[in-house]
Amino acid sequence: MSKPKKTGINEDFLISAEEAYDWHVLKDKGGPTFSGNESWQSYITFIEEKLRGYGVIDIIKNKWTYNRWYTSEWLDSSNWTLISDGEPVKVAHYGAYSGATGADGVTAELVYYDPTTRPSVKGKIAVFTLAPEPKQKTLEPLKTDPNPNTLPPNISVSDDAFIQNIRTTGFTRILKKGQAAGGIVIFDMSYDRVAGLYTFPVPVLYNVPTLYLDRNAGAKVVRDAKKGRMATLKLLAKIEATETYQLIGCLPGKHYGTGRDEKILLITHTDGPCISQDNGALGVLGIIAYFSQIPQAERPRTLLAFLDNRHYMPGGERAFKKENWFARNKEAKGGIVAVIGIEHLGQIEYREVGEIYEPTGKVEQSFLWARNNQSLVDMANKAVADNQLPRPIVQREGDPGVIWFGMGQIAVQWDLPGFAIMSKMGAYWTTAAGIDKFDKNLFRTQVATMIQLTEELMKIKIK
Repeated sequence: MSKPKKTGINEDFLISAEEAYDWHVLKDKGGPTFSGNESWQSYITFIEEKLRGYGVIDIIKNKWTYNRWYTSEWLDSSNWTLISDGEPVKVAHYGAYSGATGADGVTAELVYYDPTTRPSVKGKIAVFTLAPEPKQKTLEPLKTDPNPNTLPPNISVSDDAFIQNIRTTGFTRILKKGQAAGGIVIFDMSYDRVAGLYTFPVPVLYNVPTLYLDRNAGAKVVRDAKKGRMATLKLLAKIEATETYQLIGCLPGKHYGTGRDEKILLITHTDGPCISQDNGALGVLGIIAYFSQIPQAERPRTLLAFLDNRHYMPGGERAFKKENWFARNKEAKGGIVAVIGIEHLGQIEYREVGEIYEPTGKVEQSFLWARNNQSLVDMANKAVADNQLPRPIVQREGDPGVIWFGMGQIAVQWDLPGFAIMSKMGAYWTTAAGIDKFDKNLFRTQVATMIQLTEELMKIKIK
């Protein structure tokens, strides 16, 4: 006998927090899941096995091969070291796809790159510094939730780690065009925030070996660079032809296989550096697990799981748009009537206090986007309230200042009803974010919220 609906969904069908935790423990064991690497292979194999067990059929692996660049991962810094003016410097991480040195590294004069004077970097190791971004005021949520963890509208949502990270793309261009011997990027963060920071967006291989430093280690290197001292930078890396693939499959609805079939696209990515950057696939599993317990005859629409593998590949999705399943199979869009995007789940909020990077005792904020339709916004607000999603920010695509984030962007591109959820990344850009930075109860609640919205999309009339 089913339990009463405490939320908008049947809790008997919802995965437990303990099962969600076990899934993440398994994922965490392999470390970063970069597209096609051993950890990713283990992760995607697990996901496929679970999907099949939940009744997903007609599974497709859209495969191709690319040149994967890799080196040792944090904590193992043996392949990336720096000596500045004769003294070893603590390195926080490397610049992904930045190339490699020989076993002895590259020795060259340091030069501090002042953007106002733009000195020549040719044949030198260029040193760049990043300043923190000004705090930004968050947009006021469409809904004020009575939950005490709800984010007040005047709290900043500026993700400084993300902003500093994406600004490295400008340095990459300078290094390559200027024919530098190497690069050093100094983040205005403590070591614990920079440690394991993986470059995003991931650049195409640019062959100027680059290292990342925190502000303390970087202070000495800046002084040395301004004096024109010598440094030896080592970054050992390999390039390996690697097979990877998008995983696609259907949990059939009552009209599956007929001309009347309509599909809801469940979309996420499967590659990333840490416990929850790419755990949207486990969120998709949670949704599929729920609906698999409803008889096919009672599922009005088919659920189409589309697990993308391109987010952390060099150049990202755009660089591999010709390989994309929807590009290779124009007819695949047929019958898709709505979209659910899901990623970055179960995150804990961290803050930097001096040189300490510590949890605040709260979960990260959850951003929930709805297409520009009041009925969809109302559904989103109701799902947040019914499931008591902590610290929600519900936003409507198209409103002034609102940018549609995440994998749910495809709903905008195809002009379909849709929702997307993700958390503000905070501590989750780094390979150092493991199972200790995962909140199983938040994950379960986020999945429950998206199940309720999927259920709504199952029922609504779509033109």
